[in-house]
Amino acid sequence: SVDESSVSLLLLAIHFSSPALRLLLEVPGFALGEKIRNELLQWAECTGCTLDVLLLPDGTSSGKKLLESEAPRAQVLDRVLNRPPDILIVSAAAELSPAPAPDRMRESALTIRPGMTLPPGKLAEILIRMDYDDEPEVVQKGEFARRGGVMDVFSPSETAPARIEFFGDVVESIRLFSETSQLSIGEIPEYHLILRSGAGEPEAQDSDFSEYVRLYSPRIVTLFPMECEGVLKRFGTEEMQKKWQKLHREDLWDHAFLLLDEIESAAVPETGKVLSPVFPSARHILKMIPEGTEQNMSDLVRRISANLIRQLSDEQYRIQIAGRTDGDLTLLYQWLEEESLQDVPGLECVRMSIPRGVLLPGEKLAFFSEYELYSSPRRLSTDRKSIARLPEDTFRKDDVRDAIDETLASDLEEGDYAVHVNYGICVFRGLKTVTEKQCVYEAMELEFEDDKKLFVPIWQAHCVSRYIGSQKGAVKLSKIGTARWNRIKTDAADSVRVLALDMLRMHAIRCKASGTAFPDDDLAQHLFEKSFPYTETPDQLRAAEEIKKDMESPRPMDRLLCGDVGYGKTEIAMRAVFKCVMSGRQAAILVPTTVLAQQHYYNFLERFAEYPVIIETLSRFRIKSEQRVIVERLKSGNIDVIIGTHRLLQPDISFQNLGLIVVDEEQRFGVAHKEMLKNLRTTVDVLTMTATPIPRTLYFSMSGMRDLSTIMSAPVQRLPVQTIVSQYDEQLIAGAVSRELQRGGQVYYLHNRVQTIDETAAKLRAMFPEARVAVGHGQMDEHELEDVMGAFIEGKTDILVCTTIIESGLDIPNANTILIERADRFGLAELYQLRGRVGRWRRQAYAYLLLPKHGILTGDVRKRIAAMRKYTHLGAGFKLALRDLEIRGAGNILGAEQSGHINAIGFSLYCDLLRTVTAQLKGEEPALKRECNIYLDFVEYALTAPSSKAAASFSPEYINSERLRLDAYRRLHSLRDESALMELRKELADRFGRLPEAAENLLLCAQIRLIGMAARLSSITCSEGRILMSRGQELIKINGKVPNLPDLCTPEAKLRVLIGMLKNFFLKKTI
Repeated sequence: SVDESSVSLLLLAIHFSSPALRLLLEVPGFALGEKIRNELLQWAECTGCTLDVLLLPDGTSSGKKLLESEAPRAQVLDRVLNRPPDILIVSAAAELSPAPAPDRMRESALTIRPGMTLPPGKLAEILIRMDYDDEPEVVQKGEFARRGGVMDVFSPSETAPARIEFFGDVVESIRLFSETSQLSIGEIPEYHLILRSGAGEPEAQDSDFSEYVRLYSPRIVTLFPMECEGVLKRFGTEEMQKKWQKLHREDLWDHAFLLLDEIESAAVPETGKVLSPVFPSARHILKMIPEGTEQNMSDLVRRISANLIRQLSDEQYRIQIAGRTDGDLTLLYQWLEEESLQDVPGLECVRMSIPRGVLLPGEKLAFFSEYELYSSPRRLSTDRKSIARLPEDTFRKDDVRDAIDETLASDLEEGDYAVHVNYGICVFRGLKTVTEKQCVYEAMELEFEDDKKLFVPIWQAHCVSRYIGSQKGAVKLSKIGTARWNRIKTDAADSVRVLALDMLRMHAIRCKASGTAFPDDDLAQHLFEKSFPYTETPDQLRAAEEIKKDMESPRPMDRLLCGDVGYGKTEIAMRAVFKCVMSGRQAAILVPTTVLAQQHYYNFLERFAEYPVIIETLSRFRIKSEQRVIVERLKSGNIDVIIGTHRLLQPDISFQNLGLIVVDEEQRFGVAHKEMLKNLRTTVDVLTMTATPIPRTLYFSMSGMRDLSTIMSAPVQRLPVQTIVSQYDEQLIAGAVSRELQRGGQVYYLHNRVQTIDETAAKLRAMFPEARVAVGHGQMDEHELEDVMGAFIEGKTDILVCTTIIESGLDIPNANTILIERADRFGLAELYQLRGRVGRWRRQAYAYLLLPKHGILTGDVRKRIAAMRKYTHLGAGFKLALRDLEIRGAGNILGAEQSGHINAIGFSLYCDLLRTVTAQLKGEEPALKRECNIYLDFVEYALTAPSSKAAASFSPEYINSERLRLDAYRRLHSLRDESALMELRKELADRFGRLPEAAENLLLCAQIRLIGMAARLSSITCSEGRILMSRGQELIKINGKVPNLPDLCTPEAKLRVLIGMLKNFFLKKTI
């Protein structure tokens, strides 16, 4: 066989020798295919050649509704038919997965261009036949949304969704837009639509991949035949093995496999160059290791590379060392000086990117990459378009607060408990159309105590939010027409003031305390960060800089790092720990479970392997005698990094020179442990990480009590976990497990009863006799459990039957299917964390929530399961955390004393009070901004109005989704200045089309309000032509008089004239 490190070079050589030859490379698994593709693209970039390489994703053998995960497969199949790549890489599982018949794929494709006649209704019918989902907003491939004369659609074949604007039945324009901000990017000449799925449907008489191979007509490169067959023999069905044999002996035989004996003679005939890696495999490195060497891997690789460079220079080679950026070149020059290589003849540093070093003996030319110099794996390339993230630039505190406020408001559904800021707790009964005084308007129907109804005009939607109390169970509705609600709010405000004062006192103590000011980043820090094998997301880079800046300050750091499951928080923590220990201080990582402590221990050992850092773990996995030794070594300073559970907070633990504490999932620690951590915060740097943010923690951060960093960007090409809810079904289980094993993955099977877990494992062994099944639970002997978890992490176990010990933090990229028995017995936060154990890689992951066959689900269980179904998109942690609070109550997250007040007024209003009081105590303007009330007698905030008045509203015809319409009203009220209003106007026109007159009038009214706020007015009233403006009790006059509005013919004209007059009054300061 061929060494894996040489495959990409070998394929490139074949391509150079025969550029017109199409190649199909078969690999045993997706991971190897992805690695080879990335290396090929990097080689193409640095050699300046154009090379088109595609990797076919695995499919699903399910005949059920086609899933979003099939979109990337559909995109590749479409390319094979219409724009065949130079090299196509397929795994055994991908090759055997069903696919739509090529004819059906071609016939379903549609290219849309401006000027073509295509009624919007007809296009919607076509998209439904292509299995696209009709949604209020388009956020992922395979979705479309229709809003009047505008249609949004996201084709699997494209990198971004398109906004198609119609004029009648004619396509007027096509614009790409961002699925996160929903704003247009720019116009395009055409947009290609294909089937949503790359999987076949039985009813469509679909086929498999072999038909595409015939049309593609490649030479098939088989370098891993034994490995491919091995995967199928272990986990494939007999039918799949027969299909594989037929595929290669009959269906594809005409394509003449390109075998190793042909490949070995591959060269580039035009120049006679022969490509070979500098270090083709580990065998070559071992031969170069001097005898008696006792060095870490980093020093060893540096020494070997330096010796090789000198040897090649002696042999008259020209040597080029590649760096991707100017910063990389600076580091390379430093490295050359440290190794005394700066004056070696024929050596130069060049700016380019190569995955690994290459020797060209015929040319006497050698290329070195960072891989050879630093022993760092090459980073995976990043396509900026594939980064799922919220809007660009700094993610400010206000942004986080707005995200939470929007979640509390926008997820309000009919039947939910709600709270009106002026009237109290109620039930939201949906939007209703109300007719009154010749006006038709939309209103939110709210139900209070004694079935009393209140209809709140939709333009006052900002007054209503979802109710979250502190206790689970029945909610007492407020009574309209009494002073009780105002008394309740006053009591809560008084209590909040006491809490805020305590928080400010702790904050002041921390600000005055003197901690460690760590030095600026040095070369070692840069090299450590460069050795991260993936490209960081922008949010990761920003969070890392914020944390390191805090560490360089003498004030003790107290920062919260908030990011969804699998978003790369641990890597950021590792960089902070590295900065700490390289400065001669100790670091402690505090985690909630022993299994997570062990996982972090393995990860830190691997990440820090090249550096002289001593890492230990302290948990029940260690016997008493080992613990005593570790405690002594920690006290004497002989341990740099200690990872442990609450054992680290025991009285016998002391440090010689503690500099940093990293707390993972703080909310899972008890009250006593939190008190200990609170005291530590005033003396050492503390970094707290959380994936399921308790909003209380976030509001504290946003109030300035703690600093906040957020990671809202999903890692590159990450897919949301597909969540399947089903009754317990052995056939479903067998299909789910076998599909994962066939593609070379691993499976979690969660059975949370220790008494029967071995029976479940035996059942799975009977189902899958070739699979390696292990059992892990918290009552096992510590060393046995450690061995079980270690084997699963190392890929030596295929199926782990376990309890909830896997809930927190386990990061095993190859495990991408989890089955959860009796999902009805888990809380929402637990289900979310468990689902987060899979989907930590680029492969589509699946979470199966299995419910009992016979049994009645309670209301809370139904809500939890519905939330898991609904919130599957990347970054759903905010919404799930809030939904969990709603279902189970906020409890005593602010302490028992505050719990009653939260229950009385609701979590959202309580947080508003906390923000306002905290700002007042700090001498700042309250977060809840000053308001200016507007009343204009010639305007009605209604869908329709008499001819003498202007209607101002967002109509259902303009924004047809109730949720988006409510959001639009809330956002309009939350605007802070006129520039933000202009941005909203552009966004509305972009997303929903040209603004109708009623929507324009509504924005003009909002502009009048914003002008009044900027002038610090409390009200603007226009009655019978008189403009009455007040500031508190003071009536504002212009030149000593109350101004009048000119008598104009239309109400719309009056709005524009009033805006001009107000601007003239206040810009010229005539008051």
